[in-house]
Amino acid sequence: MKIFCLGMDQLTINDIKNAGYTVVTQTVLPDPLQTEGHIFIVTSDITPVSELGELRTRYKNTTLIYMFLNKGVKGYQAVHMLCETLSIYFLPPRTTAAGIIEKIQFIVEEEGEASSNWIGFFGSGPGIGCTTAAKLFARRIAATGQRVILLGLDLYDPGYDRKAVISLDRLRPRITGKMLNDDDFEAFIKQEGYLYLPGNYDFLSAQDYQEDEIQYLLAKAGENADVVIADFGSIPESAAWYVGMQSSALRMMVTHPKHQYRLEPLLELAGQLDLHAHDFNFIINRCNVEEMLSPKNMALRLGSEILLEIPYYPPFQDSLPMGKKELQLVDGKVQSLLVALGLVPEARKKAGFL
Repeated sequence: MKIFCLGMDQLTINDIKNAGYTVVTQTVLPDPLQTEGHIFIVTSDITPVSELGELRTRYKNTTLIYMFLNKGVKGYQAVHMLCETLSIYFLPPRTTAAGIIEKIQFIVEEEGEASSNWIGFFGSGPGIGCTTAAKLFARRIAATGQRVILLGLDLYDPGYDRKAVISLDRLRPRITGKMLNDDDFEAFIKQEGYLYLPGNYDFLSAQDYQEDEIQYLLAKAGENADVVIADFGSIPESAAWYVGMQSSALRMMVTHPKHQYRLEPLLELAGQLDLHAHDFNFIINRCNVEEMLSPKNMALRLGSEILLEIPYYPPFQDSLPMGKKELQLVDGKVQSLLVALGLVPEARKKAGFL
């Protein structure tokens, strides 16, 4: 869940970020479609009390928090009562950053969102490097001591160059019969600190997979790992792709600026599942290959944020030959990812860190 903020001071915003929340700072009122299913904090400096009814009507599918800043002698109880009638959470004057975070925690706990430990990787086109990026994150997360399972769920590409003893299609009878046990996961390929299940080699059966089969496999893997990374590939014509879009706790989109024409229809399709561009973290692969449109401009146009930019490397094996500086950058993203999944506590950052 994201926290959209309008009218708040930067120190308070930094404190909310340090608490482990994704904060989107606004300079104008955001599009209601962007905030659907998320929290929007707006201050009385931006929206006067007289416009609260209109605000509630405009953002009917958004959790609203109204931060009242007026410190007059008349008090604020009448405004608080109005917010209650409009189903808007209220923050009185002089509320500290800790008070705001406590309110956010209360809202999130109250809504009781179902969460998973699945991270979905999606590509904007074949060959964009979705599998390679998924393996990079699996390796670095495993290096933190987490038990990681990587599932090849691109039904049109196994993601593994050799014919494997264990793969999705070979395991499918046990998946269909819902007979998976812990030993099945221990039989996965041990690869650079994590367990790996190559994808589907039987391409003729790609469209025969059912959503409940994929859901069952992910659920059982989630019981056997701290983090499940699933490579859903770049072709949305599969049950796995749709399950990944709907159920992943975090969604990574591996892409490149030259794929903007591919991203737009993909995001439009995701919109039919109530997902929007800001629900994805962009990983820009081969970011140092010159293009007319820069990665930053592409992300701004689409309304998303760049999680990581991976340079272009000459042909390589399964592991990216990344340098120390680049691995430190990836590990920083991994730390944020683990905080987001609740697997490690958030660390206090230095004042002024952005």
